[in-house]
Amino acid sequence: MIDTRFPKEERLRSRKQIQNLFEKAKRFHIPPIQILYHAPGLELERGVQILVGAPKKRFKKAVDRNRVKRLLREAYRLERQDFGKRKICLQIAFLYTSEKILSLDSLRTIIKNALNRIDQEREFSES
Repeated sequence: MIDTRFPKEERLRSRKQIQNLFEKAKRFHIPPIQILYHAPGLELERGVQILVGAPKKRFKKAVDRNRVKRLLREAYRLERQDFGKRKICLQIAFLYTSEKILSLDSLRTIIKNALNRIDQEREFSES
């Protein structure tokens, strides 16, 4: 049975870890999402922790910011199945950069592409 939950252990919440992620992360951009990822070398219970963000500068209303973040979390939750098969320790941030809110289907495609790219870059750097 596939685990489709999104527990607290998979959320990146520590200020220190978030600051470390922004300082040391590798970055790339798949419009409208900027992706940051970093392998901190810590032992994480769930392996991968994520952070989602939508800037107040682009979305003035909290309702819109919360909607974007909810869509990003849901897209990741649905697309993470293949990504989480290997035991890896990784922190990822998905930062929404557009002013237009995309549909869940298009965000799922973008998240899937981002996770595949992270996987490829990590395999390349490990070999």
